[in-house]
Amino acid sequence: MIAAQLVNKEIPSLSSKDTVAKAIDLMDEYKVSHLPLVDKTEYLGLFSEKFLLEQDEDDTLDMHLGSLVRPFLFEDQHLFDALKLIDAFKISLVPVLSKEEKYIGSFTEYSLADSITSLTAVQQPGGIIILEMEPADYTLMQISQIVEGNDARILACYLTPQQGTNKIEVTLKINREDLSAILQTFTRYNYSVKASFHQSDHDEDMRRRFELFMNYINM
Repeated sequence: MIAAQLVNKEIPSLSSKDTVAKAIDLMDEYKVSHLPLVDKTEYLGLFSEKFLLEQDEDDTLDMHLGSLVRPFLFEDQHLFDALKLIDAFKISLVPVLSKEEKYIGSFTEYSLADSITSLTAVQQPGGIIILEMEPADYTLMQISQIVEGNDARILACYLTPQQGTNKIEVTLKINREDLSAILQTFTRYNYSVKASFHQSDHDEDMRRRFELFMNYINM
């Protein structure tokens, strides 16, 4: 599933001449703590409710452009990229842009959670490995042999093209939570492991990301 499929057209965007009070009211109405600022089809960034509550409610948003953050996904990015974005920026809503960087719409962390839990493979226990490679190097048979050679099996496999490169991401859901041996084997066969999400990972950042992912799929 890709970002464009999650877009909710009902989520409003803000304009530069909206007041702080109006932005806070919209966030309250749509039960989000962030909303995008959009000029026609140009995405300028996100305002957070926390920041706006500290401002004068009569201010217009164009008075605070320097406080915007600009996280987003392109329309063809995988939903797992949304998880990483939400974790990195601590946002409740993900803006989606076209390949031409035009604003398409947004989706919330709650709709993302619903989409993830709708995937039957995700509902099963296990871990995730994300490989990065050239399309010509992708062979599911060899990847499967590496996983199965470590007494595990692939529950799901997703391919995602990477923006600005000729490479692809191969996201593997595997039926084991301890992926250490599998990761070592991928490294031995010169695969580029971009990320992994599993319980035995001792890197603190990866552990935090894994816990975020597990929280979503257990909702």
